[in-house]
Amino acid sequence: MRNILKITAVLLLISIIHISIPLRVYGYDKGRVPEYVKIGLKYGESATPMISISGKNGLALGSYINSVFNPIISFLSSEEIHVRKDSYFMGLNGSFIEYQYNEQMDNGNQTIQGPIHIQIGPQFSSQEEAQAFMSSLTTMPTKPYLSFEDGWKVWTGMFTSTISAQSAIEALRLTFPEHEVNIIPQNNRRIQVLSKTGDVLCMVNLGETDYYFKSNGSNMVKVDGKNFRGDIGIKRYTGSDLTIINRISLEEYLYGVVPKEMSGTWPLEAQKAQAVAARNYAIEKLGSHNQYGFDLCATTHCQVYGGFDSEHERSRGAVDETRGKFLTYNGELVTPFYHSNSGGHTENSENIWSSPIGYLKGVSDPFSIGAPNDTWSYVMTKDQIQEVLNSKQLSVGDLNSIQVTSYSDFGRVLKMEVSGSSDKKILEKEKVRSIFGYNNIKSTWFTVNTDASATVISGDASGPKQISSGNLFIAAADGTRQLDGSLEQIVVFNGIELKNISFNAKQYVFTGKGWGHGLGMSQWGAKKMAEEGYTYDQILTYYYTGTQIE
Repeated sequence: MRNILKITAVLLLISIIHISIPLRVYGYDKGRVPEYVKIGLKYGESATPMISISGKNGLALGSYINSVFNPIISFLSSEEIHVRKDSYFMGLNGSFIEYQYNEQMDNGNQTIQGPIHIQIGPQFSSQEEAQAFMSSLTTMPTKPYLSFEDGWKVWTGMFTSTISAQSAIEALRLTFPEHEVNIIPQNNRRIQVLSKTGDVLCMVNLGETDYYFKSNGSNMVKVDGKNFRGDIGIKRYTGSDLTIINRISLEEYLYGVVPKEMSGTWPLEAQKAQAVAARNYAIEKLGSHNQYGFDLCATTHCQVYGGFDSEHERSRGAVDETRGKFLTYNGELVTPFYHSNSGGHTENSENIWSSPIGYLKGVSDPFSIGAPNDTWSYVMTKDQIQEVLNSKQLSVGDLNSIQVTSYSDFGRVLKMEVSGSSDKKILEKEKVRSIFGYNNIKSTWFTVNTDASATVISGDASGPKQISSGNLFIAAADGTRQLDGSLEQIVVFNGIELKNISFNAKQYVFTGKGWGHGLGMSQWGAKKMAEEGYTYDQILTYYYTGTQIE
C-alpha cells in the first residue's frame, strides 16, 4: 500500500512539473504569409507608357492562372524588347517617345506610329496556324505580325488614323482578294511588343488579365536597365499608362529590401534583426496598394526595394538565416516600426501618434549615442518659417514666437505653439516634422531657441531661460500685468546702466536628438548592439517590449 502511495505521489509530482512548464504557443496566422508578393515598381503618377525588358535566355509572355504561369508567346533573343501601350509613339534617336497625336496631328511625320491596325484573314486556333498563314503572305507592302486577342490573328500596320488605314486596306484587297481585310481600332487594354529596332513582334490583349514576362530558364529579368528576380507584370488600366509589377518570392523580395534599409556592410546580427523586422512589416502592409493590383510599393511608403542590383551578400545571408522567423506580441504579428537613431531613448507610440501599442514603449538606448544624428540642429529664419506656414495654410500673420508647451516624459515634443500678430497655431507631435520637413526637424526630441537676447532666471529653472515678450510680466504702479506678445524690445536697469533688451527674433534654432519617429528599433543602436555581441533576437526583444521570435 505504501509503495502504491509513493508511486502515486511521484506520478502527481511529474504531472505538476509537466503542467508548470510553459508551452511555446505559435499564435499568429501562418496563412497570412504568402510565398510570393507583388511589388509595384511604377504606378499612379510614376506609371509609364513604355518599358524596355530582356532576359538572359529570352522571355515568355503570358499570364498567371491559379498561381500557374500560362505562356502565350516566347521571344528567344536575349536582346531587350520594347513593351508599350497601344498608342501613338514617335521614333527619336533610336528610341521612342509617346506622341500626343490628338493635340499635334502631324500626318506628314513618317516616324510616328499609331494604334490603328489592319487584320488580314480569319482568326486561328493556334500560334502555329497563324504563323503559317503569315508566312504565306509574301507580297505584303508592310510587314505583317502576330496578334493574340481572343485568339490568334495576323495584323499589319501601325496607322495614326482610320483614314490612313483605309488607304492601305484598298491596296491589300487588290493584292489578296481571297482574304477578308478589316480595320482594328485602338484598345486601351492592348500592349505592343517591339524589337529593339522597332519592328513589331506581336500585339497582345488579355482584357482584365495582367500580362507577365518570365525569363526563359532563369530567374532574372532586366527592366529599363535594372535587374529583378522573379517575373515582371504589366497591368493596363483603361486610359492609363503601364503599371509595372515585380512578382517575386517573399524571401527574395527581402534580399532587395534589407540592404536598402540598412547598410549591407553592417554586422550580420544587426541585419538579421532588420530582416525579421522587414519580413514582419511586409506582411502587415500587404494590401496597401490593392487598388493598383499589387501588394507593396518599392518606396518608403512601404519599404524601399531596389531589386537584384541593390542586393548584398551579407544581407542575403541575414535573410536566409532568419527564413520564416517573425516577431510576435501576445501571439500576433507585430508591425515593427523602426528608425535611424533614437538619440538615446525610444518613445511610447501614443506620444508620436495617438494610440498606445503594447510593444512600442520607450526604452533607454545608450547604443545610439555617438552614432550619426544622435544630436542635430536646424536654423530657420523668421521669413522662412512664415513662408512655410503660409504654404501649409497655417498663417499666423507676423511671427512673434515659437514655444514648446508640452513634452513627453522622455523629452519629445507633444505640443508646440506658434504665435503671430493675427493667430496662434498648436502643432502636435509629428505634425511639427510634417510641416517643417522630416529631414530638417529630424525628430520631435528638440528644443527651440532664438537669436533674441532676452533671458531670465526664474524659480522653476536651474539657469537662464530664453523667453518671448508674451511670457514676460512687469510690476507697474497699477499692478502686475503681462506684456503684449508683439513687443519687440524693452529698456531695463541692471543696477549700473540702462540696457535695450530685444524680443524681435530673426532666427529660430531647433536643437534635437535622433533621426526618425523614435518608435521601436533604432538602426544605429542595433548596429552597436551587434558589435557588442548581442544576437538578432536580443536586439529585437530589447527594442520591442514583450515580444518574442517565432
